[in-house]
Amino acid sequence: MTTIEVLPVPPREIARRAPLRDAAVRPRQPRRSRRGAVLVFLPSALLTLALLMSGLGARSMWNDEYATWYASTLSLGDLAKLLADVDAVVAPYYLVMHAWTALAGDSETMLRLPSAVLMGVAAGLIAVIGRRLFDAGVGLTAGLIFAGLPSVSRYGQEARPYAFAIAAAVLAVLLLLRALERPTWRRWLLYGCCLTAAALLHIVTLTMLPAHLLLVRRALRDDGDFRVLRWAAAGSLALTGALPLLAKGSGQTGAISWIRADGQAVAQFPGRLFGSWQVAAVVVAAALVAAALLWSRQRGPVTLLLAWALFPPVFCYLSFPFLHLFLHRYLLFTLPAWALLAGALGHFLVRLSHDNRSVGLSLSAMLVAAAVFSVGGPGQLAARRSPVDGEPDFRSAAAVLTARMRPGDGIAYAGTGRNGRRAFGYETRRSGLPRDVLVARTSQEIGEFGTRECAQPAPCIGTTERIWLVSTTGPYQDPLGGMPEATQAYLRTAFTRADFQSFAGVRLFVLDRRESR
Repeated sequence: MTTIEVLPVPPREIARRAPLRDAAVRPRQPRRSRRGAVLVFLPSALLTLALLMSGLGARSMWNDEYATWYASTLSLGDLAKLLADVDAVVAPYYLVMHAWTALAGDSETMLRLPSAVLMGVAAGLIAVIGRRLFDAGVGLTAGLIFAGLPSVSRYGQEARPYAFAIAAAVLAVLLLLRALERPTWRRWLLYGCCLTAAALLHIVTLTMLPAHLLLVRRALRDDGDFRVLRWAAAGSLALTGALPLLAKGSGQTGAISWIRADGQAVAQFPGRLFGSWQVAAVVVAAALVAAALLWSRQRGPVTLLLAWALFPPVFCYLSFPFLHLFLHRYLLFTLPAWALLAGALGHFLVRLSHDNRSVGLSLSAMLVAAAVFSVGGPGQLAARRSPVDGEPDFRSAAAVLTARMRPGDGIAYAGTGRNGRRAFGYETRRSGLPRDVLVARTSQEIGEFGTRECAQPAPCIGTTERIWLVSTTGPYQDPLGGMPEATQAYLRTAFTRADFQSFAGVRLFVLDRRESR
């Protein structure tokens, strides 16, 4: 009688052969795997942080960043008054920045540092998610792809909540995978709290919930337990936590009424989301090919990533008549999903031709990430250009004013430059500004970003002999455009234009009082 010896298969080989659709419900990983997660986390996180720290404070700020500075440096009482009128949905971010600026100061570098750090953390967490869903090679590749996206450089160097929202959204996915792996109430509570934080940092991140639900339903179908009920409890926690801000923000939609969802906006969306049309084409093409190749073997992870990448923009577009949320900045949290899918393709293709696992890992990371970095060069330069494309160069204009102003001068604003009060307030916060001659009530008094200007300019201007006029009207347009008719008439009658200097998007005029006859 012939006996057949059955050789045991090493556990690592079993894990390698296991279908990736079960990645979300793998048994608890040994402690040594945590070291592997750290080793995957660090390269992407440190590279992203290094790229963002280079020239972090060099680019001049733009309108929304000036708004962050203004809100975060108000007293808590004045901040509450402001949020009652506008930007309530950004209240948690402003509160965080209020504490941060009190500790670290309000230079461009310090205002942007939290975003840079959290974008680096997000890159590292993307690598860890890739390792959980696929393997370490995919995780490393996805993290490097994310680091090379021009939009990561742009918004990782910006004092706005987008990096916060990306980091919270990525962490929520990781915590969901951990909760599905070992569904204790503690893990579900952590997931629910992180999801709540993401919603509070940017309400649009809640559009990730359908992607999460698809993953949970797959785990339920495979195991038949009650994880979907615990997920529902965590999702309800997030919705309940965000509901007050959502209700308050619904009455402040005028601040986003300028957003468009027409054909031009749709056509420009991919390029703006990734920061470059070339990068968008490379990453999206790689991601879609990866989804097609991996669909039959790894449907669970692919479904999660496709829903994460596609559902939020589609929902925002279809709901635009009611919500006005179809804006690339609001949907930056979908970039990690594209990076993960693109990373999966690179590693998959390399492993077809290389049996050596370590060689495949390194070549995958280098080839795909190199492709993104090479085509993303122009986008990277544009992301770091000062000032931001289409935004006035208030920094340069303020430097000229500071060097040439005299005691007794006044200042006034025309065009959309009337929003330049915040910009000039920031750029001259050390040296001080001339008296704002047209202000009747300050922004702190009325609880808004803007001010109330004098209906009758003559009493407000008084005996001021020289006025600096900051105007953002076009180069061939009336520099007084946008001002009330009464103000324009008075300035034309009582003052004469003595000098002007042009900068990107803004002109600085000197108005001298006419001599009395």
